[in-house]
Amino acid sequence: MIWLCCKAGLKIGTGHVVRCLSLAQAIRSEGGEAGIILDNDNTVFLQQADAVGIATLTVTPRANLVDEVDEFPLGPVLVDLSNPILLDQLSGLISALQAQGRKTALIEGLDKEAYLGPVEPDLVITPYIGAEEETPRPARRWIGGGQYAVLGPEYDAAATPLDDREGVLVMLSGSDPWHLTEQVIGALADRGAELRIAIGNSIPHDRALKLAASAEAIGATPLIAPDGLFDHFNVARACILGPGLAKYEAAATGTPSVVVCPDARYADMQSAFISQGLGHLVNVAEPDFKSCLNAALDEALAQTPTDTGPIDGQGARRVARELFRTFGE
Repeated sequence: MIWLCCKAGLKIGTGHVVRCLSLAQAIRSEGGEAGIILDNDNTVFLQQADAVGIATLTVTPRANLVDEVDEFPLGPVLVDLSNPILLDQLSGLISALQAQGRKTALIEGLDKEAYLGPVEPDLVITPYIGAEEETPRPARRWIGGGQYAVLGPEYDAAATPLDDREGVLVMLSGSDPWHLTEQVIGALADRGAELRIAIGNSIPHDRALKLAASAEAIGATPLIAPDGLFDHFNVARACILGPGLAKYEAAATGTPSVVVCPDARYADMQSAFISQGLGHLVNVAEPDFKSCLNAALDEALAQTPTDTGPIDGQGARRVARELFRTFGE
């Protein structure tokens, strides 16, 4: 059994839990067994795991990650980095797992979220566009690139042709801690009839209701806590996304995207994805945000992508096979 550990209790990281669910399904499809270790009893995530028969374990969240290790079941562990807060603890966590004789793997980020060691996991995976050009991480094995982007099994299917789609999907992350959704609704108030606004399942109930009311007030359609985005991407002519992992789902379905970032740091982290022509970038911190967003959306709606780059819906299976190779299962 391979255990996938994700810090769902943090405000940032809901997309990473979804990634772990997808990877667990891929491991099973490739002939292995996988379960997910969470630190939060998020009913939605537990229900999603139960619906596809993935085992879950909820550990007691601790200030120090090392203190959670004794609650982990036996077996190799993959840690999905979900928040910069964890960076200074990752090496200690890997060391504690290795001290128990476990093999370890880590899915990490780019830029300021890169794993710097010194403890070496057995495998580090950097599943992002542009990772091929980065310095290899401190690990016994390292793999990187958009071909390892972990998407759900539904993304194996052919996307609906753009000519058969209409409207704009808005999804600013599962928790949207930056309140980007409110700002996008305000900036696009005159275009509400075009918009379908997804409200993430980790957004507090009171805020979700307010967002739904704001969406309806401008003539937009609210989508409260959708189970997945594949069907919604496949009916959208374009999409507006936050700086998280959903942009890889958009790329896999050939949906032209506008990536909205809360500040310059997050904008910088999108550079490789944007330079591949896979999206348009808007920084909400810029004074002309409204006009920039409208212009970027017009460009996306006029775009007809012919190349999704290396993002082909097979990344989860590739990562699963690399885990088998590393863990010897």
